[in-house]
Amino acid sequence: MDPAVAASAATGAPASVVFQDGLGDRRHVVDAANETLEVLCLRSELTAVPSFEFALRERVSRLANFRHAYFARVRSVDRLNDQRSTLALVSEHTPGVRLSDLIAVAELAHLALDINAALCLIRQLVPAVAMLHENARDTAHGAIAPERIVIGPNARLVIVEHVMGAALEQLRFSHEQYWKDLRIALPRSAGAAHFDHRADITQVGVVALSLILGRPLRDDEYPMHISEAVASAWAISARGGLEPLPKGLRSWLSRALQLESRNSFTSALEARTELDKVLSDSDFVAAPAAVETFLAQYHAVVDPTPAPAPKARVEPPAPAPRVEPPPPPRVEPPPVLKVEPAAPPKVKVEPVAPPKVEPPPAPKPAHKAPEPVLPIAASISFSNPLSSSTSIAVAEDGDEFEDDADDVGQHKSALAGRNRLIAAAAVVIALAGGGALAAHYYGMPSALAAATGTLVINTNPPGAQVLVDGEARGATPLTLTLKAGAHVVDVRGGGEPRTIPLTITAGAQISQYIDLPKSVAATGQLQIRSEPAGAQVAVDGAPRGVSPLTVADLTPGEHSVALTSDRGTVKQSVTIEAGNTASLVVPMTAPDSAPLSGWISVSAPVAMQLYENKRLLGSSDQERLMVPAGKHEIEIVSEVLGYRATRTVQVPPGKVAPIKLEMPKGTIALNAIPWAEVWIDGEKAGETPIGNLSVAIGPHEIVFRHPDLGEQKHAATVTLNATARLSVDLRKK
Repeated sequence: MDPAVAASAATGAPASVVFQDGLGDRRHVVDAANETLEVLCLRSELTAVPSFEFALRERVSRLANFRHAYFARVRSVDRLNDQRSTLALVSEHTPGVRLSDLIAVAELAHLALDINAALCLIRQLVPAVAMLHENARDTAHGAIAPERIVIGPNARLVIVEHVMGAALEQLRFSHEQYWKDLRIALPRSAGAAHFDHRADITQVGVVALSLILGRPLRDDEYPMHISEAVASAWAISARGGLEPLPKGLRSWLSRALQLESRNSFTSALEARTELDKVLSDSDFVAAPAAVETFLAQYHAVVDPTPAPAPKARVEPPAPAPRVEPPPPPRVEPPPVLKVEPAAPPKVKVEPVAPPKVEPPPAPKPAHKAPEPVLPIAASISFSNPLSSSTSIAVAEDGDEFEDDADDVGQHKSALAGRNRLIAAAAVVIALAGGGALAAHYYGMPSALAAATGTLVINTNPPGAQVLVDGEARGATPLTLTLKAGAHVVDVRGGGEPRTIPLTITAGAQISQYIDLPKSVAATGQLQIRSEPAGAQVAVDGAPRGVSPLTVADLTPGEHSVALTSDRGTVKQSVTIEAGNTASLVVPMTAPDSAPLSGWISVSAPVAMQLYENKRLLGSSDQERLMVPAGKHEIEIVSEVLGYRATRTVQVPPGKVAPIKLEMPKGTIALNAIPWAEVWIDGEKAGETPIGNLSVAIGPHEIVFRHPDLGEQKHAATVTLNATARLSVDLRKK
């Protein structure tokens, strides 16, 4: 255990939930040196993946000596001594406000996060990420988002939890699930999502766009409508009006968000250089004073001047005899949380509706009574101190919610205008929702919970139908609460249904990840281009349009293609495969009797994209690509593997010019619990743990064998971007 956390446990410092997001809960503890630490209690749904903890500990160990003012120092990874033995990340506390809170309040309260303040934060964020990449060339943050950025009182930006990328990659979520569940933006890729430097640049672009818009991005804006959001973005002036963006900033956002793969930033250093050029050409002043002004406005909304309040109970003030102007016939203020201390082990959080305000009969006092304002967040203290056992002790079963005036406080202030009232109502609703969530997470398990367990099912691809004991329960990804005992789960996706018998243990959670066969399209496509463009295209005698064009829904097999222009007619035969796109490039320079074209065939273990003069020719998955006869310089690219190479080939007329690729070596690290012998593609590689083993990039089959626990087979893809990592628990079947 981290010594500071152990010391904190000995002092009996209380732990309070201060922030929640898709990764888990953050709690503050105080160590023996009176320093505040932040403990991220990770969600059990994430840590249930066996390789998650291994990857997290490895990344924390690798970055143990990394220090910089832009990054909060990570102390350790520990297990709490609660019922679930929660996995926790311990970091030094960074005073300030989460950027996610800032922009959320800015939208609710109509505060102007002007372009000067936005650019001040962006010009801190981009160099910080570039510095991380320069110091750790094979690692990335992987989860850069407003939720993991803190703005200090002096407008200093600090990035927190920068060690999560490798662990989050082990979840193998889809791109959409990473965004909707964890608010993690990832660039599009042909295969599984990768948490590399390119992912960090994309996430920096998302944060920058949110700052410029002055609000959080919506769930449906990324990634489908992100181009429209960039195109419609304007700069917000200090007075709240709209101004044109600085010259080049819109283009910088597009390149950071990887909207055009051929023109995107390849490194954070390149993004920093281009941002400096953009700011040097603009008239805006990206100074800390703009951020400090906005912080003052933010605190004026969420932290108004406090006034004395009762300690044990938070109640709204009695209605004044006179309210000018009179309200409507009947006004019901939003509910206020009543937080009452209760004897352990129960937690009680109840909303209490205040008395209804009736119109006053006659004017008496000379001025209005102040209206109550709730703070944006309340600190919830736990009565049980941290214990001094061998792991972090966070009170759970004996938690009590205390309504302490020092921790919670009741603030009062006269609200000027409709905007403040809207913000206060939104805060009350947020607190009510947060109280319900806290009760869900930290409340004592009921008798029903003691007789049930949890089943988490994920499939690749998602969307498979799940039946439990013959009853339909929904589509994956899916989390179910089932009665303890034996069950039969049917998963129906592409191909044959999968049947899984399993036993649910009371109070436990079981996770199942299933690879399903992907449905194969019954037709294929044909991309047709002519040189020059504009030729009339007919496929099997039927007119299809003018080149260039893509002909869809072609049946597998051989098809006849004819292109006609004022230079004559050229006929070609092409073979279509189900689910694939064939490419045909036809020069219109001679009659169809002259074979002035040939083909290129590329042999590679995975799909590669082929470019010539920055123009996509097709993929190596296609049996052959037609090109004009002669010399060609072909660029072969796999973004997934981080592979890029150029080959020069001479294509003879009417013949195929083959290109064979020799794959470079990447590295893979393997581990198994308790241990195992490892075979890679049928060849023995040794016994676990195995670190930095050099193998060719591309897909591989990994077999783990244990004399008593049997064997497990897994697929792993080795790339040039980073070391591939795979960890299995042979005790789990």
